[in-house]
Amino acid sequence: MSLLKIGMIGCGGFAKTIYSPIIKNAPQLFKVIATCDVVQPAADNLKNITGAEYATTDAEKVLDDKNIDAVFITTRHDTHADLSVKAAEAGKHVVCEKPMALNYADCLRIAEAVKKSGIKYTVGYNRGLAPLVRKAKEMLSTENSKRIIYHRLQNTTKPNHWLHDKTFGGGRIIGEGVHILDLLCELINAEPITIYAAGGVFITDEKVEVPDTASVTLTFADGSVGTTLITSRGNDKMPKEVTEIYSNRKAVYINDFTELNAYGFATETITEKLAKGDKGWEYELHAFADAVLNKKEPPNGVNKAIRGALLSYRANESIAIGKPVAIHAEEYTIL
Repeated sequence: MSLLKIGMIGCGGFAKTIYSPIIKNAPQLFKVIATCDVVQPAADNLKNITGAEYATTDAEKVLDDKNIDAVFITTRHDTHADLSVKAAEAGKHVVCEKPMALNYADCLRIAEAVKKSGIKYTVGYNRGLAPLVRKAKEMLSTENSKRIIYHRLQNTTKPNHWLHDKTFGGGRIIGEGVHILDLLCELINAEPITIYAAGGVFITDEKVEVPDTASVTLTFADGSVGTTLITSRGNDKMPKEVTEIYSNRKAVYINDFTELNAYGFATETITEKLAKGDKGWEYELHAFADAVLNKKEPPNGVNKAIRGALLSYRANESIAIGKPVAIHAEEYTIL
């Protein structure tokens, strides 16, 4: 296999604006064979953008296509589990955008299908692969002291956005906050052992049933602590995300995945600024292609995928009962 022949399932804005440019800029890695969406014009549009051979509304046609090596799933959240299982059963490697699934049982179904088929699986937890996050991890790689981390995820989302729908989107914590729960784990060299979340529905709309806002704290086996503030009631004029990392008199501040400032290292102040924000999508897709083409471990495989998903479910559980909830490594160490 000299390059990865892919089928793109889900042809909305994310596939068009995030995945398509990465694919088009790496013709040595990717060739799009098919685009698929429940709306034919959307599939046709992405076919024209990517140069795919055909567009369809039939996902089964894509999964049955012997000329396709892998599928990129960027559909609505409630479809991720079934599509991932069917893709694995069809022998297709899988990149699935977050969340892995909307419940733990479906996560285990995916893990079993991946194990049986032997395909490469990656879930879209790209934040931990962002260039400035990888730089921070490298800078702290020789620092063995426990860490305290804070990450803010704020913006405004409309009350009627499908993300807030319990059935289709899973809610803000499962549907997007999972990114940050994974990021906290990636920045700390120990297993998470408890999670405590306080928050609830801050959107003034009775149709929203699952929390859209929360302060979530993870404790880790080495004594480290990671906290994230997730809210849909913020302001879009303010930077959406900020990461702060502290360890043994060293500090790293990452502003919206665009600028990094570090203090307390050999060079007293370190500053790095990117031309534009980079949340790690390109690195993730390139690493996935490398894993398939060269038989390596994929980024964000099954164990990490389940770990993040489990933390998001437990965060909502903690909000509901008002108490910390325990996390056990054996719950997500599957493969």
